[in-house]
Amino acid sequence: MDRRQLLQAGAAMLAAGGARSALAQTPGAAPAMQKLKIDAYSRHLAWLRTAEEVAQACIEMAFDGLDITVRTYPGHVDPAKVKTDLPPFVNTIRSHGLLVDTITTNISDADSPNAEAILDAASSLGIKHYWWGTYRYDLTKPIGPQLEALKPRVERLARLNEKYGMKAMYHNYSGGRTVGDAIFDFLEVLRNFDPRWVSFHYDVGHATEGAPNGTWSLGMRAAGPYIGGISFKDSLYRLDLDTPEGGPFTGTPAQLNGGGRGRGGRGAPAGPGGRGPAAPAAPPAPAAAAAGSAAGGRGAPPAGGRGAGRAGGRGGPTGRGGGGQPNPWRLVQVPLGMGLVDLPAVAQVMKEINFQGPVEVQAEYANGGAGRGLDKITLPREQVLGAMKHDLLTLRAVLGPAGLI
Repeated sequence: MDRRQLLQAGAAMLAAGGARSALAQTPGAAPAMQKLKIDAYSRHLAWLRTAEEVAQACIEMAFDGLDITVRTYPGHVDPAKVKTDLPPFVNTIRSHGLLVDTITTNISDADSPNAEAILDAASSLGIKHYWWGTYRYDLTKPIGPQLEALKPRVERLARLNEKYGMKAMYHNYSGGRTVGDAIFDFLEVLRNFDPRWVSFHYDVGHATEGAPNGTWSLGMRAAGPYIGGISFKDSLYRLDLDTPEGGPFTGTPAQLNGGGRGRGGRGAPAGPGGRGPAAPAAPPAPAAAAAGSAAGGRGAPPAGGRGAGRAGGRGGPTGRGGGGQPNPWRLVQVPLGMGLVDLPAVAQVMKEINFQGPVEVQAEYANGGAGRGLDKITLPREQVLGAMKHDLLTLRAVLGPAGLI
């Protein structure tokens, strides 16, 4: 190619590039981002047993739709009866103008109990998404081979999903033992398969717990094409040391790392002969959590509830922290907007990855038993629903200005 031909070729390339640039800026050249809808999660409505009751609750809270639990009791639809029980439940919910595009299942593999029956029944109703998982690591073995061993399992499930036109959404959890906690680990498995059939159900709360200080956003951006749905919840870490809030610490250096007797390092420093003074009172709950608890049962869970006694997120009272001492930090589920989750930053990443899937709110904080999916509640109905409605309004207040809803 002589100099003249080279210049002509370059000019042609520049012209083509300019045409593509102009096309990209032309209205209608790319599909506009659809407005997202926000679902309630029926696990938090397990205390309402009929589809009519659940629908009325969703309307009162102003949700757009519902993610239905297809799980054994207290799930709303028994997986063993999915073909007969799912259609009337879904049709009742939809008859009230609510959307149903997602179900929550215990499917982990193509041969999981009732897996094909569930997908068959759901797809016949036009449902396109379902929860999938969860895999856990054997920490006594190398991680790499365990991820490789998952690929054939995911491949079989992807084929089954393609048969029924369903997208499996793998829910990420925090804690260090769950595959997908780090996002990048399971993303390397998913990259082998079509994101139309296998994806993440990206939990922003768990992602923030596992990678706070903005690190979570790297995984969310990387997994963008493989994020099929998004779940919103919130949490914070509470320091559980034996010193009254605002008072001087009188323990030992070991106790600063959670040392001492009992759970999470609680107890007085040892005195002569191994005996010590009486342990000081436990520190009060954080102001935000305490205020929430007084206004609708929201805030820190009671002892034995979700989040109680956790060390470093999931370690429990036997977890070890700095210096080999029991970890004094406790993970507490809180109402949306009261914890670590940076909602505006999440909304920004959602826009960047052009997220178009289902969105739901998980209200897992103490709320009269609803947060734990119990079939009975210990708070008034209006108080429980009011707490969940507040979560929805908090989320709408962020997604609305971002142009996502």
